[in-house]
Amino acid sequence: MKARLFAFLLVAFAAFSFAGCHTHNATFIDPFADQDVDTPLAPGEFGLVKLDPKDYPDMRMAWSDRAGLERAIDKSIQYLNAPSSIHGFPSGPNDPITHDQVLATLLDIKRMLHDPAITADRFQQEVLARYEVWTSKGYNHKGDVWFTGYYTPIYQGSPTPTSEFKYPIYGRPADLVSDPFTGDVQGTYPTRRELLQSGKLNGLEIMYFRKPIEPFIIQVQGSAKVILPNGQEMLLGFAGTNGREHRGLGSELVKEGKIDKKHLSLPTVLAYFDAHPGELDEYVMRDDRFTFLKPYGAGEWPSGSLGVQVTEHRSLATDKKIFPRASFTFIDVPKPTADGNTVPYKGFVLDQDTGGAIRAAGRADIYMGIGPEAGKLAGREFAQGRLFYIFIKPEFAQVSHPNLTKAPAKGAAPAKSGAPAAGGPTMPAKAGDSEMFPGAVKKN
Repeated sequence: MKARLFAFLLVAFAAFSFAGCHTHNATFIDPFADQDVDTPLAPGEFGLVKLDPKDYPDMRMAWSDRAGLERAIDKSIQYLNAPSSIHGFPSGPNDPITHDQVLATLLDIKRMLHDPAITADRFQQEVLARYEVWTSKGYNHKGDVWFTGYYTPIYQGSPTPTSEFKYPIYGRPADLVSDPFTGDVQGTYPTRRELLQSGKLNGLEIMYFRKPIEPFIIQVQGSAKVILPNGQEMLLGFAGTNGREHRGLGSELVKEGKIDKKHLSLPTVLAYFDAHPGELDEYVMRDDRFTFLKPYGAGEWPSGSLGVQVTEHRSLATDKKIFPRASFTFIDVPKPTADGNTVPYKGFVLDQDTGGAIRAAGRADIYMGIGPEAGKLAGREFAQGRLFYIFIKPEFAQVSHPNLTKAPAKGAAPAKSGAPAAGGPTMPAKAGDSEMFPGAVKKN
């Protein structure tokens, strides 16, 4: 999922991509409209607009739904406690949100989660009194954001090629240089076609799969759980990309009239290539982007672009050149259910991942979890909604984190006695733990 970061299959294939976790490469296409949801902001333009308190959304329903929320908050705190996280702020030249403000927000939200006096009504009052709420400008500067989903697939595979398992995924080449904090590739690296046809990746195979489309899906998602022939499991995650632009299988099929855009889905795409297996390689080669994988331990797998584990239904992938990373956000968007229906949803998620092909302020990807059921939900998540970022006001930041380096503003409320100084994990012991993009080559 890191840079691994992009409804899943609906848009993953619709655009056939997402975040796997470090960068799922989801390219977005709206089969039902002509809006350009990837319209970029003007140079230097911040992607959020600060709201007047009278326009704050009603978040009381979201406060009542806390499953997995504290865990996701702790993961963002873990990231912010790493020394390297300071390099992620600001997200752009006109972003006024600071590292300390995001951290103080998370610590204060966590404190309120443990305070039985903070009912849903009280939480809304606290936000009105002590918080700033910002909204994404969206793809149309009216706040409209298109949401899709991504997940972690489970496949059978083999670490060695056999007559059954013969389609590989590859590890990161030694000469691929990327920024250790942003993951941006330094210089120009070969395209997918060039990498595969030149033999440059020979010897970098790390796992083989049954079907030729499976390695591509794993690259798009950025992570996978692999069941080996002996029954053991291997966890794979993002190790970098070649920095090229992503082009989705589904979008190409729609463009050429081979799939009706109104019926675009993963099953439709898979069915097409089952019926026309000889065409798959041609379409895959049109995608210049190539994602490299590597084995992960269970601790932080699957991880997002912040280098910490993502949480199902609580982690969000966005364009990190626009939005403040690790932030506490509120989304208002229809979401699919296990029974195949769609229901209105208002909930809190943490901005913890990056979409390799999710650009601009009009796109966001929700992490749905691991396995086929999560894949079904991801495949049906395809809806327009609103995205809000919530930050404690700077003058109240010291209330929940007195050790922040920034002094409280004049007239700020004093810290409450007994309030926890910090509610998250301690700072990582190893310097390498703070590296945002595993496998990145540090610049001299």
